[in-house]
Amino acid sequence: MDSKITQKSWMAVVLWTGLLAATAYTSNATVNVFNAIIQALFQTLVNGIGDLFSNYGVLFATLLSIALVFLLVSAWLGLVSFSFEIGSMIFGKGDEEEEDESDLTTLPGQIARYLGFSWGLFYILFLILPMVL
Repeated sequence: MDSKITQKSWMAVVLWTGLLAATAYTSNATVNVFNAIIQALFQTLVNGIGDLFSNYGVLFATLLSIALVFLLVSAWLGLVSFSFEIGSMIFGKGDEEEEDESDLTTLPGQIARYLGFSWGLFYILFLILPMVL
């Protein structure tokens, strides 16, 4: 029985599983923050969009939440790319291993960086929201 799954493949699958769990947990944790931001935004925008620019705290929280959404979407897109790379490494041909090495080594770092920045923004928003409300 000739197995195509090497030790490097198993390590990539374990790393992918950890990144999937971390990204899912981060996405789930930000739901409560977005509910508070949306409530604060609708309370501020009673008379129109001009009210957003008169309350700088809500504007800052809104901009940070947009950046947080961007970071989370980037983490999920990186995870999808990493999934395709792992799938091609396990089920694909072994001839193109050298070309795919760079993606397999850089994608986990990019995903972890996006998750780290999103947790930083998450804590900043968590500290700012009581002052805004």
